[in-house]
Amino acid sequence: MATLTFLKGAKEGTTIPLEGERIVLGRQETCTVVLNVPAVSREHAVIRVMQGKFFIEDLKSRNGTYVNNKEVTGRVELRDNDRIKICDNLMAFQAAPRKPALPVDMRKGTDLAVEEEEESSTVEASIAHSSILDVQPSERLAFLINMLADLTQTLGMEELLGKIMDRLFHVFRQADRGFVILAEDDKLIPKVIKTRRGLDEAGARFSRKIVNRCLETGEALLSEDASADQRFDLSQSIAECRIRSVMCAPLMGRTTGKGIGVVQLDTQDRLKKFNQEDLRLLIGVAGQAAVALENARLHENLLTRAGLERDLRLAHQVQMSFLPKKFPQLPGYEFFAHYESAQEVGGDYYDFIPLPASASPGAESGRAGRLGILIGDVAGKGIPAALLMAKVSSDARLALLTEAGAADAVCRLNDLMQEAGLLDRFVTLEACLLDPLAHRVTLVNAGHPPAMRFRKATGQLEPAVARELAGFPLGVVEGAAYESIPLALEPGDALVMFTDGITDAKNKDETEFQMSGVLTALKAGPMTPKAMGDRLVAACKKHFAGCKQHDDLTVVCFGRLFA
Repeated sequence: MATLTFLKGAKEGTTIPLEGERIVLGRQETCTVVLNVPAVSREHAVIRVMQGKFFIEDLKSRNGTYVNNKEVTGRVELRDNDRIKICDNLMAFQAAPRKPALPVDMRKGTDLAVEEEEESSTVEASIAHSSILDVQPSERLAFLINMLADLTQTLGMEELLGKIMDRLFHVFRQADRGFVILAEDDKLIPKVIKTRRGLDEAGARFSRKIVNRCLETGEALLSEDASADQRFDLSQSIAECRIRSVMCAPLMGRTTGKGIGVVQLDTQDRLKKFNQEDLRLLIGVAGQAAVALENARLHENLLTRAGLERDLRLAHQVQMSFLPKKFPQLPGYEFFAHYESAQEVGGDYYDFIPLPASASPGAESGRAGRLGILIGDVAGKGIPAALLMAKVSSDARLALLTEAGAADAVCRLNDLMQEAGLLDRFVTLEACLLDPLAHRVTLVNAGHPPAMRFRKATGQLEPAVARELAGFPLGVVEGAAYESIPLALEPGDALVMFTDGITDAKNKDETEFQMSGVLTALKAGPMTPKAMGDRLVAACKKHFAGCKQHDDLTVVCFGRLFA
């Protein structure tokens, strides 16, 4: 009876018999094979049995059905050991239970194909990995079992590959050289080179002709005399490497079914030869080695990922240290701020910067107790944006402390961005210089969404800066000029600033929050800075609930309390 064996996914490790003439695979409970994964369609694919043959069709699913990494677009006949992929589920189709391998012709339906050439002493063989243990003599079977136990306890890549070759040299006494070669980024990388005479290892070379043939066909190769083997077209590399008898077995990936590398042993003495029993044993070793190798890679990936996650957590902590620890305490004023990055680190920025009690000649009025209030957004997300945000944070403090006014400080920031030479990066920024004694605020906009101003006297909510008065983002135009916009703050007046992560937030229908969402949220209750900030953040997060946050969210509000 034909079966499906789950190699990966929700039913990993289980085998399901294929009974009946129509087997439906999908998420719906009425399907023959239920794959309870959201990405799987209700009825995803169907396997039909016609005249004793099995065919698979995709039922117009959202994410497609694949056989041996090729998308199913019509009716595809399934053959023994085909790999079926539906989303994250990988299954192996088997037409019937496998039988022990027998050394007879492949055309008679067995697991071993042997081709012998009458005119040369060469042999080519392909043996199914699942049947290796059934054909090994007792001592070689013991060797495989011991090697498997040893390899399962080894997770370091270099140590693992070294152990494989050491054991092979112990068993195959006729071998002069051994290689473990991995295919990485379309290149053949020798990870282990071993020779009987250690001094020869630095100059030992392998034949790409043999390795490529093994990887392309997925079959193990045996040649009693490679230099005379017509399959290799009298390859020059074989002659230069002085290869005589050679065995080369592929390391087959479990999930892809493709060769990830090879194990090769060869001799340089025409009197030393490998035989078919040697090849069977090498294929058995290669099968175990491939599993151990993939486990080692997974282990290294987990360690790398864990290290990256630690680094990102540290980066998040460092970035948060750039942001204010508490809100300013100014009599008669209220402040609010919210920051939430889409990833571990982000590119949004805000700050409250106390300025000296006195300013240089020509500075704006209200010299005592002034406060710089900034909000910015670095183009992009993640680590590059976070690094630039750290630079802007530092430069902004320097500019506000050393320049006479808000517009001069923003011009200085733009110059520093130009000097950094970051041609593909820019920063939008809105800077406010608050004079709490004169109840006056000066705004400078550098390509940022304009702040919203609430005026208690009129009850109106309107843009604080007209769009035509906004300057270029920082880092875009060298020597750009920026204009200061003075505003008076009456009792109950407030300003609300935010980044475009608020307006661009999308829900499940891909509808953006937009300015209409901002205005609706701000008008839905008390018009104090904290109340408006809380409502805006809550409304935006409710809008994209159930969806991934695609951009950083930052809101800053401040205003004069109503007496």
